[in-house]
Amino acid sequence: MIRETLFVVLCTVIHNVTCLNSFLYMNIFNSGFHREVHYTLKFGGIGRMSCELMLLQQFPAAMYVDTDQLTNLKKFKKINSYVPLYVDVEKPASKASPFSLYLFDTVRREVNITLPIHFRYHDPSERKFERVQIESPTLFVQCRGPNTKTLLKSTGIVRYPCQSSAQIYDYDKLGEAEYCDWQEVEFSNVPTVISVLIPVGNSASYKFVLPATILVSWIGSMYLIYIIIKSGKRINKKLL
Repeated sequence: MIRETLFVVLCTVIHNVTCLNSFLYMNIFNSGFHREVHYTLKFGGIGRMSCELMLLQQFPAAMYVDTDQLTNLKKFKKINSYVPLYVDVEKPASKASPFSLYLFDTVRREVNITLPIHFRYHDPSERKFERVQIESPTLFVQCRGPNTKTLLKSTGIVRYPCQSSAQIYDYDKLGEAEYCDWQEVEFSNVPTVISVLIPVGNSASYKFVLPATILVSWIGSMYLIYIIIKSGKRINKKLL
């Protein structure tokens, strides 16, 4: 907190203008294949500026978000997100591809965003776990008001989906999102990269698991057929 305050004071003294500085803190909660990433953003030097923010989060193939789940969260105003493609939640990590997700909010002293994430199953291997890394997102802002062009550590203007794209719910219309100018802003701190260990099936057990699975499936199927036939005969007797 002291560092953030000194940073704002120095920025104001040196430049004599309003400077926007940002700090990102990431945490992951829960365990297993279904977890939550919590983003905490702290801003200083906002002054009289009115700004919207966008976090661009890149996800590896080993992870996915459930777009239906995000749609429900958006309806309850718990998140404001846009995924520019349909996410197949059934694909294993070996057949999936990396993708991007956009998170929108309004710049204020502190912004908290909770994003549900899920991990895909990996192909069996000799390792017991696979390490999956979640890189820190990139921050972009749109500002109005005095001195809006003087944003600390700004690296330029880029065009990305507007905030209105978060209101697109139809998969067939995902590509119709409008694009706006966003100003990229570097974080004043160095965000931590999150690393997660995901359990992986043991390939050495394949010779045992496959025959056992087939055998159990056949036994279960034959038992169901027996019960259906027996029940059918009993019902026919009652009808007669």
